[in-house]
Amino acid sequence: MDINTAEQWQRPLIDDRLTPYIEVDAARLEQNLQQMQRKADAAGVAFRPHIKTHKSVWIARRQLALGARGVTVSKPSEGVSFILGGIRDLLLAYPVVQAQSVAELLRLAVQHQAKITLIADTLQGVAAIADARQQQPDCDLSVAIKVDVGLHRIGVNPHTDQAVVIAQALREKGLRFAGLISHAGHAYGAGNPAAIAEIAHQEAALMQQLQATLQAAVFTDCPISVGSTPTALAANVAPGIDEIRPGNYALLDLTACRLGLSRVDQLALSVISRVVAVNEHFAIIDAGSKMLSSDKGPHGTNASGFGIAVDAIGKTYEIAKLSEEHGFLLCPQHRPEVGSLVRIFPNHSCAVMAQSDAFILRHEQGDAEQHAVSARGNFI
Repeated sequence: MDINTAEQWQRPLIDDRLTPYIEVDAARLEQNLQQMQRKADAAGVAFRPHIKTHKSVWIARRQLALGARGVTVSKPSEGVSFILGGIRDLLLAYPVVQAQSVAELLRLAVQHQAKITLIADTLQGVAAIADARQQQPDCDLSVAIKVDVGLHRIGVNPHTDQAVVIAQALREKGLRFAGLISHAGHAYGAGNPAAIAEIAHQEAALMQQLQATLQAAVFTDCPISVGSTPTALAANVAPGIDEIRPGNYALLDLTACRLGLSRVDQLALSVISRVVAVNEHFAIIDAGSKMLSSDKGPHGTNASGFGIAVDAIGKTYEIAKLSEEHGFLLCPQHRPEVGSLVRIFPNHSCAVMAQSDAFILRHEQGDAEQHAVSARGNFI
């Protein structure tokens, strides 16, 4: 990815509010949402986007309006925010090891008639979910088994009998089995679309083999759900997959560009910042680690800096370092003026969105509206 071609980066900078703030391009967001929904529809699979990228009830409602069956959340508190925001079908893609951790989520699900899917990859997790269910017996609850397809974070080993043991435990506890789910997050470290597509094919093969094992063990209703933006963008949906769950696709970021999965003109999220000082070493902006995060990319990616800043004439600057409230722009050939605006494209949009209470949705005509980052701070 060439960061020095000004034409691909330049977009109008409108000085109509205090900086720094997150700006989401409405047209690009809509294009990204529609494109992935069309891919799911063309493959005949269900679509359950992961909202940990945007944490926005407003964006989630748009995803549902386009055809998504429900949403995926990272933590129980995120699920609570989205139930309160009107979402009625949620998958919690995080292991439950304490019944108390999902008590409020299940209570609200009953109150608002929401459907909840939890995941398990251990017998301890099954026991915790069963305990939580006893407190809310009327909850529309099912449990999927998480499978480790290569990231080695959580999930059963697909080459063992762990999944069958857990499925049997779910049946014994009277819990509804919801099939298999996976996240090929290691695809972020693959480096290019062809390698990422191969990981998607490997993921599908592992999941189908494990599905066949479970079906042979009389767990015949065993749908497969897979989820990651890189695999969703780099490969066609494999036959036999029932659901996809990408999240980052909605906003995208420099990581997607560096992997060859996105064009710059698809990046919907940026941070608008102001130059507050210029010296012989750097131009200093008012967005630091508390705004941009210090994330250099998810799952095996590692950029040299903390994003790319673009000024009003399309000049690009690497953000070389951050302190809490300041960013340091490298500017060996051109120095922006103090008081001028820059647009920052971050390495990882998910981490940036989680830093702010609100974002500005900017329309093509220049008008804008503010929306809440509904699940900001929901980390438990």
